[in-house]
Amino acid sequence: MKKVFYVYMSLMMCMFASCQKDEDVIPEPQPQPEPEKPVVRYAEYETTDDNVDFGVGNFMIATKNLGAKRPEDTGLFFAWGETEPKEVYSWETYKLQSSNLYYKDNALLQPQDDAATVILGEGWRLPTVEEVRFLHDMYTTDENCCRMRPTLKNGVYGFMLIGPNGNSVFFPSTGRMQGNELITWDNDTKMWCKDCTKGRELKVFSIELTGVSTFWTVNRSEGLPIRPVKERGAAPDTVYLKLNVLDRNIADAQNLLSTINPAEYSAESYQALDRNYQRAVAMRTYAVENDGQKLHSYLGLINNTNKELQDSIDHASHFLALAMFDLSPLPKPSDIKAVDLGLSVRWASANIGARTETEYGYFIAWGELTPKQTRYEWENYKFCKEVYEGDRDYSKFSKYVTDSRWGEVDGKTRLDLEDDAAHEFLGGNWHIPTPEEFQELVDNCTFENVTLNGQTVMKATGPNGNYIYFPHTGSTNVMDEIYCWTTDMVPGSNQRAICYSIQSFWGEAYKTWDNRYVGMTIRAVCP
Repeated sequence: MKKVFYVYMSLMMCMFASCQKDEDVIPEPQPQPEPEKPVVRYAEYETTDDNVDFGVGNFMIATKNLGAKRPEDTGLFFAWGETEPKEVYSWETYKLQSSNLYYKDNALLQPQDDAATVILGEGWRLPTVEEVRFLHDMYTTDENCCRMRPTLKNGVYGFMLIGPNGNSVFFPSTGRMQGNELITWDNDTKMWCKDCTKGRELKVFSIELTGVSTFWTVNRSEGLPIRPVKERGAAPDTVYLKLNVLDRNIADAQNLLSTINPAEYSAESYQALDRNYQRAVAMRTYAVENDGQKLHSYLGLINNTNKELQDSIDHASHFLALAMFDLSPLPKPSDIKAVDLGLSVRWASANIGARTETEYGYFIAWGELTPKQTRYEWENYKFCKEVYEGDRDYSKFSKYVTDSRWGEVDGKTRLDLEDDAAHEFLGGNWHIPTPEEFQELVDNCTFENVTLNGQTVMKATGPNGNYIYFPHTGSTNVMDEIYCWTTDMVPGSNQRAICYSIQSFWGEAYKTWDNRYVGMTIRAVCP
């Protein structure tokens, strides 16, 4: 019995010893895999091949005109309230001319008379005047409103409209139909609104060099294109949605910065692009990583509505988009040819900053060397020393002063070569024309509107039969004309300089003037 007991105790002690040994062994620590962060997938911010949400109002705007296959196509022309294009646009052919069909003031087109609704289906329609006002960029100082930039898309001249959230849409320069004639000399874009605002003449959605507006009036019998809109719906603005617009612009800017040669662009515009790109990247990092960690959730912030952060993301995306469109290529010597018109000087084949005869080129204030990334006004004029408080149109100057009331007198009335943008860009003997040289062009050339590469331009033919073209640029102060600076100030007027205007409608040219801060095109000359 004892023997059995000892055997039993021995077995128990061995088992105990064995268990004790196992407990004393500390296993090697095994690396634990980090929890995977969810993949952030941004829903499209109401941006498809058909429409774009600018983040203003409660509507989305189509990416192309009604009847167009591509954004740069004109599409179809319609009289207001008609749903089919036709050959002649006049009062005699206008279907709503009869009293029982004629819309009264302040009425809205009914669906059966709205071409966008009839052709595209329910949900699509013409924009109202009130909705177009959300797209205004004329005379505004709000940095977060829509902005317009003249541009070329696949060789077609037009306007890029950039929303506060960084989304953008292209509008081709279309002209309008009067009778059976296409009027394109003003190079703007006018489109119908849904409102019947003023009897026979209606307000239209207008985009021109000076901005976006609805104050233009056009006879309802004329033919205009249509840019349809549709209701956005009740989808809320969130950080989650806004980041996909920022990401798209960051990707576009990154590709642009990696493929271009900075030396081929103006330093100011390239630096602005690089600066806004860096800010946009920093904004995205802050939004997704820093605040997400503070909330202990990678997606916590994105799913959280934060108005201040939304506005910051919009701001970064908006100005990055503007910087991409404002990137200004420098003209190459091969882009500008000296054309002998049979005059005392040879004239450049294109404007400063333009690479082709139909491009506008740069708008430059008198005596400045580069285009601006902001509005043209006395406050940011290079030679403006002080702006009078009582009258924003008058200033004191640091150079080109002949009267002590306007600053320290230097007696200069003609631009020094160091302040000559034509010489700065082209070098050599190139310079801005003097009033005498421009007057010689006016006195000895014939002017006529012609179509070049699908764009209406002014052709100036010299005594020897050679010619140059002037695109219908206007200025940053006036539209629909052609304005070019000369080298001289207006005698006796310290705030104004001499320019020449070529009237696009009449085909006439004459000497005139404007304030020195105004941006105009420059056509260089050389011996």
